[in-house]
Amino acid sequence: MKGSLKNKCDLFAENYKQLYKSFKWNYTSSVRLGALLYTMSESKLEIDRIKECKSFIKNKTGVFSQFKDTTNFITSVMLSLQENPAKLIEEAIIIYKDMKKEGFHSSPYLVLAALSIAMEAEDYQYNNIIKSAKSFYDAMKKEHRFITSSDDYGFATLLAMSDISINQAIREMENCYRILKEHFSYSNSVQALSHVLTFSEEDAAVKCRRTVELNNALHARKCKFGSGMQISFLGVVALLSEETGKLADEIAATNQYLKSKKGFGGWSISAKERLMYATALVCDDYLADQKHSTMEMTLANNITNILLAQQMAMIAATSAGAAAAAGSS
Repeated sequence: MKGSLKNKCDLFAENYKQLYKSFKWNYTSSVRLGALLYTMSESKLEIDRIKECKSFIKNKTGVFSQFKDTTNFITSVMLSLQENPAKLIEEAIIIYKDMKKEGFHSSPYLVLAALSIAMEAEDYQYNNIIKSAKSFYDAMKKEHRFITSSDDYGFATLLAMSDISINQAIREMENCYRILKEHFSYSNSVQALSHVLTFSEEDAAVKCRRTVELNNALHARKCKFGSGMQISFLGVVALLSEETGKLADEIAATNQYLKSKKGFGGWSISAKERLMYATALVCDDYLADQKHSTMEMTLANNITNILLAQQMAMIAATSAGAAAAAGSS
């Protein structure tokens, strides 16, 4: 196992330990994701800053605001990593309201989409991005009426902030969807996976084949993703390297090492969720490595989008779990 990956795992586990002490009443997977976001940002964990951001949200929103729903903790963590969180939450609230006016429905996923715009775009771009995001979403809905819903708001927003045209994106998504549907059964997850792969300019058949190969390689190493949103991680990592066997080895080793850490063993976390975090850490390690081959050069212009897609995939998967837990309580 690479030393850099081992260090990331150690930091991730320590961040989770510290966050859990202060936020034990939050949904556990959200706390783990918060720890991961801090690990990936290589920032010192700031508990008080996260609490301060939670206060910003509380003071700026109403009692029944979606900003206080299942994504509240993750939103607070994301804000705490920014230079001016108070200004960002004010902008995100305005963007959220404008997105609702444009036709988006109230949802925790819309909160994340609005925050993404506030974090990544300039204020003069907001209006065009919102309109473009709705156009992307409507185009997705036209192709897959029954499986396109609020959990696609994030990817529609990321695409709106990219240089990819709507026609190009939909064509690429559909090509990937048709290929991947032969190998994965759960339609909504396949759609999310096709969204991630759209950020690469590679031929659809090539990147889909590599994604399937990676999945098979992981299965051979007894690492199996669930049928839910987690499989979109396969696309994120598959975009970063042609060496699927090596990737699978690193993910399996990282997963096993994480399993030895407190809070990540079999009694504390599902195997599928732990695998998601292990995959995210490997992805982060690849992106940090400057010694990649031609594959990285191909993706040079899309690295920011892929990083955002990775975070969106993590947050969507974790938020879905949080919503399910809230609904069953």
